[in-house]
Amino acid sequence: LSIFRIKGLAAADVTQLIAIAGFISMFFFLTLYMQDVLRYSPIRTGLAYLPVCVGAGIAAGISSKVIAHIGTRPVIVAGALLASGGVYYLSRIPVNGSYLTDLLPGLVTMAIGLGSVFVGVTTAANAGVPPETAGLAASLLNASQQLGAALGLAIFAAIATSQTDHLLASHTALPDALTSGFQRALLASSFFLLAAAVIATRTANTRGE
Repeated sequence: LSIFRIKGLAAADVTQLIAIAGFISMFFFLTLYMQDVLRYSPIRTGLAYLPVCVGAGIAAGISSKVIAHIGTRPVIVAGALLASGGVYYLSRIPVNGSYLTDLLPGLVTMAIGLGSVFVGVTTAANAGVPPETAGLAASLLNASQQLGAALGLAIFAAIATSQTDHLLASHTALPDALTSGFQRALLASSFFLLAAAVIATRTANTRGE
């Protein structure tokens, strides 16, 4: 446990945990929305995420260069705020949504934040770690990622299901009930990403030393 004496390491791990909870849940609920409400095929749903791959890759490459000049903390905070804004935009998905207007803008914004957060947190979580404990630092970051994914899905699935069941009990149409549940879950995800931005202010501001 002495590794937690390294300044900013615990904050970086918690930032990763909270951010992953928001990111993974967003992918889960948007996939259900596209397939169960918009009636996309699995292939079409997968293709809908291609801009996310491109955006996250570009953001990660740029962030790795920016970190050398301004440090990890501003990159993580800015990335988490961008991601929060993107997921908040996605939380307004309508029943008869359009990919170009209701999904793509939020996905691209979120992807830029995703790439920035991952690069920044990974760098910050290993800052100042002695070589003999580098494996422990890396495993702690990975554990926080797995725990965040599990907790996020559990929490937000409960929120979505509760809302959907409530509406179905009042004889709301299934697509409307599902969409409302997804909206609630995505809104909660955006709040988690906002919380990650706040926690990130306590991480180390390393420039990749």
